[in-house]
Amino acid sequence: MSKSHSRLAEHRNREFFLGLATSAFILIIGLFVYTTFKNKNSRYILPPDYQKNDVIKSPEIIALERRIRASETAARRLIKYKIPIIMYHYVEYVKDEGDYIRKSLDINPYMFEQQLKTLTENGYKTYFAKEITDIFDGRIPYSTKSAILTFDDGYEDFYTDAFPLLEKYKVKGTVYVITNFLGRKGFLTENQVKILSKSKYVEIGSHTLDHAYLKGMAKPAVREQVTESKLYLEKLIGQPIKTFAYPFGAFNEDDARLVKEASYSAAVSVIHGSEQSYSNIFFLNRIRAGFLGSGGEYMLRQMDSFVE
Repeated sequence: MSKSHSRLAEHRNREFFLGLATSAFILIIGLFVYTTFKNKNSRYILPPDYQKNDVIKSPEIIALERRIRASETAARRLIKYKIPIIMYHYVEYVKDEGDYIRKSLDINPYMFEQQLKTLTENGYKTYFAKEITDIFDGRIPYSTKSAILTFDDGYEDFYTDAFPLLEKYKVKGTVYVITNFLGRKGFLTENQVKILSKSKYVEIGSHTLDHAYLKGMAKPAVREQVTESKLYLEKLIGQPIKTFAYPFGAFNEDDARLVKEASYSAAVSVIHGSEQSYSNIFFLNRIRAGFLGSGGEYMLRQMDSFVE
């Protein structure tokens, strides 16, 4: 055998024995760890709580986690979001030129459609009023291109004029119904409300029993207007009624508290603005639809001014 072959054989032998020694060392360490933690009744010597919960958490850790969750909740409640909530009443062509109140509250169907086109063509996403708490809590991602459309009083033209356009453009709207006005001339019928409630583009909300001016009203009467209208609508459509609108925008602190006690999740006011948070969840700000004009660039500038 040559010297080169001899050196090669020696090198291979050294590698073999080194590998064997390393494997033996690892095996010995493994056996030591295994025998250290093994006992008769359990695979490992660990506290009983570990085997029940798979995680060891001391009372201090649990308390810390609770404080963190409470802090996160408190922090979310301090955050203010710019979400325009647009307020509509009539969506029709007013026939009586002398009806100045109706005209002041009206957006004709052409203008309404132009506003919807502007929203959809420029990437705005619309939500129901009841979804605002999902935005606050992070279940729905917040965007500066968010909007909520609301329709007060439950006029018949919501069904005949607004609703078909909402479905055409796939835009969501929340309509606030006065329950004792259902079936009256110019207002929605019970059957129309049932049909609307089945659409994925409509939320039904309460606007009291009688369009009552709540501010200054006796508490029992306010409670009746707020609670009974909710129960009536829930029975009618078989769905929870989550949001409320104050007639005339009139309310005080006690009224807002009674709305909360009635298990609504939010309420809208007529306070001008787009800044929303948990601090005003029961008197959310709104902007009048007429402020947005006939859509287009003017509307976009106005919308941008509310989220800057």
